[in-house]
Amino acid sequence: MKPAFALLLLSLTPAWCQIAKPAALAGSSLPAPRAARIPSQAISELERAFNNRLVTMADVNEPVDLLGDTRGVQLDDYGVVFTSEVSLVITPAITPFLQKIGPELAARVHKRRVERMPILKAAMSEMMRNMAAKFTQIPASQQIVLVVRLYYGGWEDTTGMPAQVIMRADRASAAAGRIETEER
Repeated sequence: MKPAFALLLLSLTPAWCQIAKPAALAGSSLPAPRAARIPSQAISELERAFNNRLVTMADVNEPVDLLGDTRGVQLDDYGVVFTSEVSLVITPAITPFLQKIGPELAARVHKRRVERMPILKAAMSEMMRNMAAKFTQIPASQQIVLVVRLYYGGWEDTTGMPAQVIMRADRASAAAGRIETEER
């Protein structure tokens, strides 16, 4: 009889070892996963890649003017944001030798800017896909944002030209090429 009782107790041991679910989590869904920290080296690499992509997106003889380095930052519970400031055309400056920007020069600069806007948007879309591919450690639902501010001279006609182009998407959508674009 004693061996049968001992065997019964041993067979019930796994029942006492079960971990009980906390009452708060029993009926609810689990919280969204937090993003792992993106190493600063990975952000720096993409910053340099974006700088290079922006500078080389136009004609070598008439380059784009990068007005500062691209900067990236990871925001907790949001995603990653990269910003840059460019002039789509290196604009002539007022000097002792060029004291006034003539209407024909102003029109030529405006025309080049309008022509380069689709090239900028294509480069930005490519950058968004690169971010989505590079930052797989952030959840697919977190945001990836790229903002390019555009510089214009005080003498320029900015009709129809945005001051900035903003592209955003969650990481999964950015990887698939479904990116929301806004011009301000």
